[in-house]
Amino acid sequence: LMQALRRLDYPASRLEVLFITEQSDDDTRAALLRARLAANMRIITVPEGRPRTKPRALNYALSFARGQYVAVYDAEDAPEPGQLKMAVRAFRTRRGRIGCVQARLDIYTPAASFLTRQFTLEYMALFYGLLPAFQRFGIPVPLGGTSNHFPRAVLNEVGGWDAYNVTKDADLGLRLARKGYRV
Repeated sequence: LMQALRRLDYPASRLEVLFITEQSDDDTRAALLRARLAANMRIITVPEGRPRTKPRALNYALSFARGQYVAVYDAEDAPEPGQLKMAVRAFRTRRGRIGCVQARLDIYTPAASFLTRQFTLEYMALFYGLLPAFQRFGIPVPLGGTSNHFPRAVLNEVGGWDAYNVTKDADLGLRLARKGYRV
């Protein structure tokens, strides 16, 4: 992820990267510090608390974000260099109320094992078939857990992520639709 973030085609002066870690995750913080964070990167440490979930951590870190747009990546992600510009362009040029631009997720090691081949099939069916059909026909789009881009104001309006919901991203997609936003 660090290498991919450094390759993003986006003005560094307009890009803020927050690495979110749990209080007990000293190893990840040490690895991030060894990676020599750029001036526009910083670590946000989520204090101990319950529930100990990704959506709770995202909500905590959202209060530290200063930008107009928010993108969520997981540690294993490798976003395309132009992805942020494409997302911002979509927010500015698409008609209607856009609440999220979701990037397609691809497995980049499909031949590694039976399991990765199955993930590849599932992700292809979801991101190249089902989700585009949902969007086209106006059906609420359940979000995947990563490579999502949001206007920060929209996240605030819908209350961010539900820290107690195990399907937090799908739930967020439905809450966006309930408020009249499209994905």
